[in-house]
Amino acid sequence: MSTAPGILHSAYYTAYETARRIYHAPRRGAFRNSLSDVSIARPDSGIRLNYGHVVSPSASGGIVIGGNVKLLHLREQFEEHLSDFNLIYLVSSAPTPYWEELVRWAKRRGCRLVWNQNGVAYRSWCGDYYPWFNAPLKQLLLQADYVVYQSEFCRLCADRYLAPVHVPSEILFNPVDLNHFCPAENSSDGEPWQLLTAGTSHHFYRIKSVIDCLVQLLKDGCHAQLSIAGEFRWRNGDAEVATYLQRTGMNSHVRILPPFTQDQAPAIYQAAHVLIHSKYKDPCPTVPIEAMACGIPVVGSRSGGMPELVPADSGLLVDVADDWDADIAPDSCEMAAAVQTILANHASYSRAARNHALAAFDKKNWLSSHTEIFKKVMAS
Repeated sequence: MSTAPGILHSAYYTAYETARRIYHAPRRGAFRNSLSDVSIARPDSGIRLNYGHVVSPSASGGIVIGGNVKLLHLREQFEEHLSDFNLIYLVSSAPTPYWEELVRWAKRRGCRLVWNQNGVAYRSWCGDYYPWFNAPLKQLLLQADYVVYQSEFCRLCADRYLAPVHVPSEILFNPVDLNHFCPAENSSDGEPWQLLTAGTSHHFYRIKSVIDCLVQLLKDGCHAQLSIAGEFRWRNGDAEVATYLQRTGMNSHVRILPPFTQDQAPAIYQAAHVLIHSKYKDPCPTVPIEAMACGIPVVGSRSGGMPELVPADSGLLVDVADDWDADIAPDSCEMAAAVQTILANHASYSRAARNHALAAFDKKNWLSSHTEIFKKVMAS
């Protein structure tokens, strides 16, 4: 079924949306009623933020993924206020329940909205249901007083699938704590080569392509091992990965790690020589940023926001076709060749990766930019 981007006319979508509204109507109404009981005292000056209450105060040491990682950084400088706030900061990849109601209610009371836009939905990863995912994002984007795009690719996607905005905006790459994510004191450049792929995976192709890369490296006579860290979030993901490892004979060369916390993450990166990030059209992935901060070069897909994040001296990206209807994995042989090129001059790539992270992703600069944004929004 063909559905033009941004047009909500798919028969599948219509049926799905109707069922969703019927199911959620009582809960949405209850949430709206609960807002009416909040006694908001909007301060006339200063910066007092509300984040939609999506990250608990104790989340720092736990497993935090997606847009919530940014909120942890921001909350270090701007604590969250649940009633006496004058500015809402929401991240598109960290949804809060019924955020449309929250924003509508707050803006009627004079609050401002800063919207952090990550990626959008399109057919390759959610079929004809993608307009349902995009509908609330578009509604909130168009209510924003200021928009932060996580990459130029994020802006392109939002313009294509949501709407162009006519308020101030800028691009700010995701940040990293460069003191926490740093190179190991004693790193090893010797064999076996330690490869890493990390983060939450929603589709099998991403893991399969990295395993296939390992297979090719072993065929080329390289002594390599692979660690896969994170969660498989597609149906029967654990079983499918286990079956493929068995079929390819890679069980003894691959180590599966569980989802990890921000406290555990640096040691996982530091144990690797190369990060392989094969996700297609990833808008602004944090994993490659954290890896480079640890001095780990990156091999990945030349798609999405990756060309903006990974310069040629910090890693190598594999060309892929441009397609919005299907996910395309980088060629495993080309990824294997990229790994070998990096490891032939690993020290240089490692230094460049760390230096790039220092220049482009420093959390201090990101927080400073947000402080200026908030001041401009409140003064406008």
